[in-house]
Order: sequence, then structure tokens, then C-alpha cells
Amino acid sequence: SYIWLWEGTFPLHFLVIVLLYFGIGVETHLRRRETPREIGLRFDNLGSALRLVSTWIAPVAMAALAAGLILERWHFPPLEEGAGSVAFGLLWGSAQQYGLVCVFYRRFREVLPGERWPIVASGLLFGLFHVPNPFLMVVTVTLGMVGCWLYSRQPNLFALGFWHGLTSFVLFYSLPVALTIQMRVGPQ
Repeated sequence: SYIWLWEGTFPLHFLVIVLLYFGIGVETHLRRRETPREIGLRFDNLGSALRLVSTWIAPVAMAALAAGLILERWHFPPLEEGAGSVAFGLLWGSAQQYGLVCVFYRRFREVLPGERWPIVASGLLFGLFHVPNPFLMVVTVTLGMVGCWLYSRQPNLFALGFWHGLTSFVLFYSLPVALTIQMRVGPQ
């Protein structure tokens, strides 16, 4: 509803959505007595989680870099601007991964049978948040499912957030704008 209806309609709208987003998630963790470690806010498995996530996500980033190079569509910003973009992407990617794996996936595991259906449901729901951008919908459904599967093996939000941010940066600046639609979602 935020993206489609009330974004920008009053002062501090972004602060309100951030508080709602994290407030709902934190409330579900508190109600279920989930610890930060249980939801993936941990460093003890960061190395192994980064290795696992890298084996699946690095090839996607490399393919995007190669495609952009072949199509001559690279449009990376200068280093100073790019560093800020990566830093923002890491925060934004981590926030999105929090919603995907720590909230949606964990809650779907409670109500859907087996290992597969919570992963599928989480990926599909994640894709819906990227309507009507067809490129992002395909990417987020696919990588959302991969992210949930990786999280089920090595629950670490930091590893997933890192790769989400880095991959988003690479996709945005490697591929043609006509394909990515500047990663925009919603009525814009």
C-alpha cells in the first residue's frame, strides 16, 4: 500500500513505513521468543554463510557483468558515487532480506508443509512487491527462492544482505535501462 497509495502523501512518510516494516517483524520475533541468533543476526557462521551464498549468487553477478560488457551497456558511476551507492545497497538489500527470510520465510515455515512450499511462497510474495517491473519480478522470485533455500542451510542475514546489495548494484549498472527499468517498482 505504501508504494502504490501513500508514499509521499505526508511529511516523514518514509520514517513511518520503516517503523511499520521493522515493527511488524520485531513483534513477530518477540511473540515467538526468537533470538537474534535464531533469525540470522549472527557472526559465528558469517564465513561459511558468505561462502555458501557466494557459490550461488556470484555467478549471477558475473553473468550480469558479462552481459553488460557484451551489450556495451555498462554505466557504472565514478568511484566516490559508486561507493555511496554500494553502501546504500547493502543497507537496503539487508532490509529487504530481513523481510524475505526473517519474516516471510520463517512465518511460512509455520503454516506450509515441507521444505519447498515456504520457499516458493516467500519467493512469490517477494516478487509481488516488485510489480509491475517484469525484470525485477523474475529476478526477485528466482533469487528470493534461492535466498530462502540458502538461509535454511546457513541462517545469516548479513551474508544475504551483502550479496543482495552487491548484486543489485551490478544489475543496475551493468544491464540496459530498457531491461531493468531503472529497478523501479510501483506506479512510477
